[in-house]
Amino acid sequence: IELGTAVAPELEAYKDEPLAMPQVQVEDGAPLHTLLYVEDNPANLKLVEQIIARRPDMRLLSATNGIHGIELARKHQPDVILMDINLPGMSGIEALQILHNDPTTKHIPIVALSANATPSDIKKGLHAGFFEYLTKPVKITEFTDSLNRALKFAQENLSRHK
Repeated sequence: IELGTAVAPELEAYKDEPLAMPQVQVEDGAPLHTLLYVEDNPANLKLVEQIIARRPDMRLLSATNGIHGIELARKHQPDVILMDINLPGMSGIEALQILHNDPTTKHIPIVALSANATPSDIKKGLHAGFFEYLTKPVKITEFTDSLNRALKFAQENLSRHK
């Protein structure tokens, strides 16, 4: 049996989304936000990299498993974490629980991005403590709106604790 490699999905493949995503305008002196994406699938990571590349106000960190994601979260204190549910070694829900129980990371909003898309999966994820629960395939406007809500929440949370 011979298997070919899959090509990473491109943004243009989403026909229900505008082909040209607007470039986010950043005011001079505006803060640079950090997004940590915990994902073991290279094609999904590539797609999120393409979306974040259109955001000059964002930098992307990535981890391919929950343990590394937790380490990066503790070290870099990202504004938002995007977490796959099905990760090698430890599930995204287990990683979420560790991050929420850690005083240094419990304030960070964590958004689930998963192929587990049944209503019971979504309910279970939200009940576990995810800030929001997005499903794959990624819908760019839904993803961007969720990211903006999480960033706003993180900024308000930071302001309250100063």
